[in-house]
Amino acid sequence: PGDCACARRAAAATTMAHLADVSTEQLMEELRRRVECIDKPEKRVILVGPPGCGKGSQSPAIKQEHCLCHLATGDMLRAAVKAGTELGKTAKKAMDSGGLVSDDLVVGIIEDAVKAPECSKGFILD
Repeated sequence: PGDCACARRAAAATTMAHLADVSTEQLMEELRRRVECIDKPEKRVILVGPPGCGKGSQSPAIKQEHCLCHLATGDMLRAAVKAGTELGKTAKKAMDSGGLVSDDLVVGIIEDAVKAPECSKGFILD
């Protein structure tokens, strides 16, 4: 789980390094979005369904409307594998063998991710 936090901090540092490349209009739009989110109630949404049923298609609209972060565990696991984190290496072993990634590992990824500032109003889990 700590590996996810390190990866997120590194990504945030990279994002901040490129903040000068963001237009004033884009920054103002993000500020407006954040102000609108202040009074939104907290929510936890779990989308369940088979692959290809539209969970990922619906998530952006729900995320925008309710000021939530989107946690796609499959994407999170693939990112950890790609980043070569310890957590990713453990997940890769299970994936390569055709097995399931342990619940403890997935829960650890989720627990770490929901601590991110963008998840302060809640999250969508799919």
